[in-house]
Amino acid sequence: MNQHVNGRFRLLACLLVAVLALSAAGCRDAPAPVVHPDDGYGFAVGAAQIWMSPEDATRELDAVARTGATWLRVHIDWHAIEPVKGEYNWSYADRWINAARDHGLKILGLIVNTPEWARPAGAPLYSPPANADDFRDFVIAVVKRYQVRITDWEIWNEPNLPRFMGFSDLRPKRYVDLLRVAYPAIKLIQPRSTVIAAGLSPAVGVDSPPNFVNDMYIAGAKGLFDALAMHPYVYPGGIEADPFNSWSDIARVHDVMTTHGDGDKKIWMTELGAPTSQTTDEGVTQEEQARQIVAVLAGIAETGYSGPAFIYSIRDTDTANPDEVQDNFGALLTTDWQPKYAAAVLARPPDGGWR
Repeated sequence: MNQHVNGRFRLLACLLVAVLALSAAGCRDAPAPVVHPDDGYGFAVGAAQIWMSPEDATRELDAVARTGATWLRVHIDWHAIEPVKGEYNWSYADRWINAARDHGLKILGLIVNTPEWARPAGAPLYSPPANADDFRDFVIAVVKRYQVRITDWEIWNEPNLPRFMGFSDLRPKRYVDLLRVAYPAIKLIQPRSTVIAAGLSPAVGVDSPPNFVNDMYIAGAKGLFDALAMHPYVYPGGIEADPFNSWSDIARVHDVMTTHGDGDKKIWMTELGAPTSQTTDEGVTQEEQARQIVAVLAGIAETGYSGPAFIYSIRDTDTANPDEVQDNFGALLTTDWQPKYAAAVLARPPDGGWR
């Protein structure tokens, strides 16, 4: 049986697991175990971590603690923390990192965004800095502060998109320039840390993850990361529809890594999920959101090379605005703290056991 047929049977098995899990979701006392990567799964919150109140953050993490999650991706925003060169405000990051640890969660630190003083004139928040050495200095400050609590670092977010790396054919090179200063800086402080190349968004053409990763290697990325990350969003149609090759590109990216001698490195899935904004073409029902989350977790568990996976996000930012996709990614809670369907599906079994 060839590799593609084998893969198809594995995927069907994963989807069967997803269906069984959802069938049991109505019984909140005994949810079916959810299959996930061996390294576990967790949640990503995003920029909302910057302004969320301590009380709301605790309530969100309490909801996470009722699931089988073991990770939290913390948004470490350079723009928010160092608005003036050399002057740091660590308050929100300290709060989330300490709260995550109090809830027994491991932390992935996402270092992202550029303060106005460090980026080219007129460039947006998500643009890379004008001088990569400024980014290196911030990375050093972050790792020195949190080295006891965090050993896993993701450098930037979705650099294959113009929004996060500028409108330029040089995006892969510009991103590798950030890795070139960040990787040795982190390793000097934490030799055993894991440095993850930024999660790549589903895209087609020159911006597709396989093309972008290959161009990263051409630009000199070899040896500048310990793992790579992807964002396998499969909404609205799910794995079966494979929108923007978001599912099938995982294997293609691993093939590119293997070609360049990095086939033994893992791919972390640092964002996945679906919006429940049902008045838009992209939105899905709460039941379909849960089905897609469970199917992706089970599917990547079968790859053999997936690192931890992160569901985006915990709570809707504005459930009352169903026309806005970005406001409705919460998997566990609506804005007013009502449990969503996936909360029952992902609930920790009563005996604490999990796969």
